[in-house]
Amino acid sequence: MTVVRDFITSSGSQQVNYINPMFLCFADRSYCSAETDYVMREHWHEEIEYLIVISGVMHCSVNGEKTDLHAGEGIMVNSKRIHANASPKGESCEFFYVVMHPSCLAASPYIEQKYLAPFLAKENCDFILLKKDDWTNEIMEDLLRMMKTEAKNGFELEIIECAYRSFRIIVQHMPPVTNASPVSSVYDASFKAMLSYIRDHYAEKISLDDIANAGSCGKTLCARLFRRFTSETPGQYLIRCRITRGAELLKTTDKSVTDIAYETGFTSPSHFTQVFRQIMGTTPNRYRKESV
Repeated sequence: MTVVRDFITSSGSQQVNYINPMFLCFADRSYCSAETDYVMREHWHEEIEYLIVISGVMHCSVNGEKTDLHAGEGIMVNSKRIHANASPKGESCEFFYVVMHPSCLAASPYIEQKYLAPFLAKENCDFILLKKDDWTNEIMEDLLRMMKTEAKNGFELEIIECAYRSFRIIVQHMPPVTNASPVSSVYDASFKAMLSYIRDHYAEKISLDDIANAGSCGKTLCARLFRRFTSETPGQYLIRCRITRGAELLKTTDKSVTDIAYETGFTSPSHFTQVFRQIMGTTPNRYRKESV
């Protein structure tokens, strides 16, 4: 069974729920069995994100560039980059991740201006792969050490210490920021606008023209951007968005499959059931029972 994690706001950004709203850092360890595939759809957030695979494999995509992370490898995803990840079907996966708001690294206006702002800029790197055999290994070891540390007095200071040490290592090894193409920034904004439109209007009858108009672009460019960022057509992405919402309603409400089908934009319950089975690997009713 596929479990889709989609904690996304209507704007398309992910809302990170911090355990302590006064400490803008969140860390957790997650395990997905071979029977439960992990899927986090395309999203973005202000936070910098680190993810390290403990066992298994994780498929990752950042701004359309795909990579596979194996056990002992990780990735740092920069702020506001469009990214997604998923475990291979039928395989277990365990991973550790940390999300931290950039403000945690703004020790002073000087540090923010000289180091943090250039690092977060769209012109800078979208992601950094963390490996055992290069300079990024030191970052990974720090994060793994933090994962094994029990929460105790001063634990938050250890997290901040680890964050600054990792940031220093990145700054010292990354090349200077180059000027980005203004076209790439326009494309990025256009795609995010189309993604937001789909998330706001997925229950309605919308066309490729509607999606393209939301991004102020033509249908050809619209299709090309979806292929680049999601490896899907706009129509395929719309269907997956509807199924994701349908799965959420099956888990959190007692609405009938018929009501959910119409509420998520399908023309009939039978079509909803057919597509749900293709994407989720099970029927809506069975998914509801297994999610209890």
